[in-house]
Amino acid sequence: MSSRYPMIALDELNPDQKRFHKWLAIEARRFCRGVFTYQNPKTGAMAGIWTHLLYLPRSLGMKYLSVAKALAIVKGLPLRCREVAILAIGEFYGAQFELYAHTRVARKVGLSDSKIQDILEGRPPLGGSEQEIIAWEVARALVGAGSESQKGPLSEELWSRAERAFGKTGAGALIHYSGFYSYTCIILNGTATPVPAGERVWEGCL
Repeated sequence: MSSRYPMIALDELNPDQKRFHKWLAIEARRFCRGVFTYQNPKTGAMAGIWTHLLYLPRSLGMKYLSVAKALAIVKGLPLRCREVAILAIGEFYGAQFELYAHTRVARKVGLSDSKIQDILEGRPPLGGSEQEIIAWEVARALVGAGSESQKGPLSEELWSRAERAFGKTGAGALIHYSGFYSYTCIILNGTATPVPAGERVWEGCL
């Protein structure tokens, strides 16, 4: 399936898009360079969610990325737990580009391939720390994944475990990451955003 918002080569952008593209490229390079493909090296076109943002008012794209940047500096939620939650959300929604990007980020921050594979197959990461298991369970509960999940507020039992594991700030970050990446996955699925040409969602066993 091709994207409903095709990638736009740098020389095809209008003046306003070019200004926004320049800013997007700088921000993407800062966080993603060397981890996964976020830009076509031949045409300069942005890939992934950045493509879709170029079709919308610049203010919306900047606000979207400002939330991502603000979340990244919140203390209390370890990087591995963050990526466990993000992958759990991506697995629930089946958002291909989100899974493509964050399997690689997860590997970079130290999650083993076997743990990543477990999450991609809807299982808790075998051998994961207590914090990692809690991150997986909270993220899944918030999106209603699994046969035991219910609509409505997060259970007191899960909230208490998250608060003990991460503190109020870290638990709050976990909730925000779950919400932000649910939003991201919905955008990616609605726009049918593919993984970059010639690449796979996951380099492991899946």
